[in-house]
Amino acid sequence: MSRIYLVGLPGTGKSTSGKRFARKLGWGYADLDKLVEMRAHQRIPEIFKKEGETAFRLMEASCLRETGSSEQLVVGCGGGAAAWEDNMVWMLANGRVIWLNINLEELSHRLSISRQQRPMFPSRDKVQIREKLGQLLAIRQAAYQQAHITVDSETALLALAERLKQEG
Repeated sequence: MSRIYLVGLPGTGKSTSGKRFARKLGWGYADLDKLVEMRAHQRIPEIFKKEGETAFRLMEASCLRETGSSEQLVVGCGGGAAAWEDNMVWMLANGRVIWLNINLEELSHRLSISRQQRPMFPSRDKVQIREKLGQLLAIRQAAYQQAHITVDSETALLALAERLKQEG
């Protein structure tokens, strides 16, 4: 195992918890959204606005595949990356995939208080956020369920890091 891909809905902690997870393993961390932004020389909301979701997803898929040449790397994937085209098949073949499956009520709360601008969540209203998360989960769940491992909290993710480290 030389790469781990973290997948899940927005707000699950793929970036924040992912960095802690990588540190526990003694590995590097890459945020797929940041890789796309560096390539595009613009922030994701701008990419969505100027070029549309399809252009963003194509860049995302390209950046994802570039991670395949790295060793000992944890990659925090954008919420929709796993459900786009054959990204999940590629991740499953090129590393271990972990689904951060945090309950929707917790995610609604996190996103309602987040300072981060997210194109899919312009409102801070918990009910609207919860509704949108439910819609996204319905679309993406089949992809997420293919993950090698599912965890339901940051605590479980960090405990997994300890187990994986012991496995070598």
